[in-house]
Amino acid sequence: MTTKKIKDYINKSVRRLKHRQGFGVHSPFAYSIIREVIEEKSAYYSYGLMSRLYNSKTPVSYKVACLLLRLADRFRVRTILEIGCDRGYSILPVILADSRNSVVSLADEKTARDTRSRLSILNRTSYKAHGREVSFVGSLDQLPDDFRADMIIVSAIPAGFDSQTLHDWLKLHSQPTAIEWVKGIRPNQPLEDFWDTLCDDEEIEITMDLYDYGLMIRRPHFFKQHYIVSF
Repeated sequence: MTTKKIKDYINKSVRRLKHRQGFGVHSPFAYSIIREVIEEKSAYYSYGLMSRLYNSKTPVSYKVACLLLRLADRFRVRTILEIGCDRGYSILPVILADSRNSVVSLADEKTARDTRSRLSILNRTSYKAHGREVSFVGSLDQLPDDFRADMIIVSAIPAGFDSQTLHDWLKLHSQPTAIEWVKGIRPNQPLEDFWDTLCDDEEIEITMDLYDYGLMIRRPHFFKQHYIVSF
């Protein structure tokens, strides 16, 4: 085991002791998200399919994929924007959450082809349903001015943006109650600066640090809240 893996194991173990089961969280809303979504143990309808598609070597683990499905289900998202396409691993759980969901993914042509191929598994299973739509854009400028996302998945900073400009753009193109999932928020990870920018924004009401991942929840009229969550 490498030094980094040992350090991560120790840090996550400490988190499990200090922040498990919503201990210390006084907000009923945040407590319900931690207990009923992040720490939910009950099986969902698509877990069987996902268990065959995700493992320790995939860009998204089975554990994370299941959480993405639960988040999409809990917040009833309909329009999802993915920035940093990982060939469908992050958006597949969101697609499976509801047949009415539509996804826009920022990807080059090759990545888009690979993603379409991977998502074609839905055509060979009982999960196929009318209404699912996945489209790809080469740049954010290709989206219409009135585009608004219910859920945003960020795995990379796109060309032409820095952390602040991307954050500003997303605020303009997200719904008032949008959620945002950020991958790679620890020190020296790709989205560390972006996550810090998001957390520092006084207009962002709820942020949750899940160690390698960050969850932002927009809830107008809530007081600003930040939580460290065991995951």
